Amino acid sequence: MVKVKTFTMGSNHNILKHEILDNQINKFLSENDVEVVDVKFSTCAYANQMGGGAWMASAMLIYKEK
Repeated sequence: MVKVKTFTMGSNHNILKHEILDNQINKFLSENDVEVVDVKFSTCAYANQMGGGAWMASAMLIYKEK
């Protein structure tokens, strides 16, 4: 069965530091016996509560359980 897991990184992190998402994904992979189908990365901008802009980065891991 194909499954999906989402990982997120808020704007309090440097948006260019994708290693944070990489580490989350690698930790999940090391703890679970899965086969990776694909990984999709995304970045979006949004307005925060103080009227300024902020960024959100995320990754979607598509996998199969072994």
